[in-house]
Amino acid sequence: MRILIIILLVTAILLTIWIITSYLTVKNLEEPKYTVISEESWYEIREYESYIVAEVEVSWDQSVALNSGFRLLAGYIFWGNTKGDSIQMTAPVLETESSEKITMTVPVADTPSTTGKRIVQFSMPSKYTLETLPIPNSDQVTLKEVPGKKIAALRYTGWASEKRVQTKKQKLTKLLEEETINIIWEMTSAQYNPPLSFPLTRRNEILVEIP
Repeated sequence: MRILIIILLVTAILLTIWIITSYLTVKNLEEPKYTVISEESWYEIREYESYIVAEVEVSWDQSVALNSGFRLLAGYIFWGNTKGDSIQMTAPVLETESSEKITMTVPVADTPSTTGKRIVQFSMPSKYTLETLPIPNSDQVTLKEVPGKKIAALRYTGWASEKRVQTKKQKLTKLLEEETINIIWEMTSAQYNPPLSFPLTRRNEILVEIP
């Protein structure tokens, strides 16, 4: 009985450390600035300010593409640039199926990628401009400014597996369709936490541009 109590106590302590560490890891990370315009039952409408991203285009499925894209972008911000500077990590990591931009109406969430590729992005700290950001050493990494825009965002916790991401995209599509809100661009999967974070503390979102 005593051994069981000790095991439970140690488990509780380790679980608490895991939860606290998962929270503190992302507590002070900068993210793109936005204003919440309205809050609906399952999603909210935001007005984003313009921000700069470093992005790569990669192939394969979501998991492999994210890992490959993350490594390339992490290489850039951790001294893989012409100045040898370390750029502060931000949140979230953004992943979008790559296709030619067209204006369309919902539903669109499960439209297959026209190129079979994905765009993975890190947002850059707001103190930088395109002129002051170090130039990437890798020609696979591109810097660009994302203009301000209106976004519908659906938040959820847990693991952002490919199947779960698609389910959440379908849900947001249905919600927007019910409100006759058009979709302007492909849906983006946003993950705000490191892979080993405690599942219930993880913040994931599906983002999509709307008029």
